Formats: sequence, structure tokens, C-alpha cells
Amino acid sequence: MRNAVLFFLFSMVLLQTAAASAGLLLRFEEKGAAEGKPQSMTFQLEGKKLRLEYPNGRLLIFDGEQQKLWNIDTRQKIYSEITQADAARIKEMREQREKEMKEQMGKMPPEQRAQIEQMLEKMKQESVDAPRKLTFEPIEGNKKTGAGFSCKPHRVIENGKTIEETCFIPWKESGLSLQDFQAFDAFEQFLKKIGADMKNQGRIFQELKQSPGIPAHVATVAQEKSSRREQELTRLKSGDLPDNPFVLPEGLQKKTTSAPPGGASRN
Repeated sequence: MRNAVLFFLFSMVLLQTAAASAGLLLRFEEKGAAEGKPQSMTFQLEGKKLRLEYPNGRLLIFDGEQQKLWNIDTRQKIYSEITQADAARIKEMREQREKEMKEQMGKMPPEQRAQIEQMLEKMKQESVDAPRKLTFEPIEGNKKTGAGFSCKPHRVIENGKTIEETCFIPWKESGLSLQDFQAFDAFEQFLKKIGADMKNQGRIFQELKQSPGIPAHVATVAQEKSSRREQELTRLKSGDLPDNPFVLPEGLQKKTTSAPPGGASRN
């Protein structure tokens, strides 16, 4: 009896370990990109680790456990690295620049100083803005994407305006949960530390928290000065990932960087 209990407990530990180490692969194809050529982006996630492959040979790897971010150019075989220590240094540099700017502003005419103060306040506000609040209005019927995913169409509304028409794979039908995407949350928290532009980068996880499922097809509604773009999920795989997708590739030359890196958003 005791051996049976021990075997049961051991089996549960193995199952939990396997579940914790299971990865997730998503590939999106975007239309309406440069030169009208479809562009694909591939995400690999596992725990607090993220790998993002761009179509131009650029590669981003984030390790949330080590708090390291690598920005890689596979064509030129170079990379930059940002760590938690770098985040503190970048913050200190930013604060020093703000101090110097305020000192220079003290020597400016009142009207010019007021304009710069207004500009700085706007920049500061944009950097700390809360994630945009979205509502989702179901559209009647079900659809299938070109990749064969069944999804439910919705209008995505912000501030009373429809900004996207998105077809979601419902969470229950996907077999996944928000926990499977925690790497995005860890990445977004890291971006905040280094002062990156959160308007375009730091909202994937926040929007998934609000969404009725996983976006299988996204079509932006054309606004003034912007064209319509479409993005479709072409691959979704849960399970084991290729060996060591979250380690720095060999044969690269390190380059220093002082600026926060770019990131990605699904729109």
C-alpha cells in the first residue's frame, strides 16, 4: 500500500513537471506589410521565457528567470544584451538627462519653457498609461481561417470605436489558458524596468487578459493616416519545443546598447 501511494505521488510530480515545462509555438502571417509581401512572425513561449523570430533575420530572446534580453541580428551575426543591472543603469541615465534638461529649461524664455514642459509631461504620461481598455462585441456565426482554425468573430472596440474585427479561438476550445502566455507578462514587466515604449510593445498579455480567446485572425479597421492590415494565425502547437530555443546562438559578436530595444505587438 505504501509503495502504491509513493508511486502515485511520484507520478503526480512527473506530470506537474511535464506540464510546467510544456511550451507553446505560435506563428502569425501579416498582410499589408512593406511591398505587399506577407510577413510571418514566430513566437515560442515556455514559462517566463520568450523567443520571437522576425522575417528580416532579427531574433529576440527573453529569459524572465535570469532577467536577460537578447536582441539578435542573425544576418550580421551580432547581438546586444540587456540585464537587470542594465535596467538600473538605463534608469539612472534617463534621470540624469531629465535633470540636465530641466537645468537648461531654467535659462529659456517662459513661453519656450512652457512648451517643453508640456511636451515632457505628455511623454511621461504616455510611458505610464494604463493598458487600453477593450470591449468585444460578438458577430453572429462561426468561421474558419485559411489555416483551418475554428473561431468566433468579434468587433474589438476602444473608446466607442471599432478598431479591429478579430476572430477568436475560445479559451475553452483552445485547450490553453492565460497561464500558458505568462512569458508575455514577464517580458512586459521587464520592458517597464528599462523604460521601453509600452504603447506598441507592452500590451500583448494585457489584451489577452481581456480577450475571449486566442486571436486567429485580426483585421484592423482602417483609420485616418493608416491602412487596413490583416494578421492570421497559421500555426498553433502546444508541447515540446525544439532544443534550447531560449539560449544565445553561438558565433555572434556582442554590441553594446544604451537604448531600450524594440518589441512586438499583434497589431
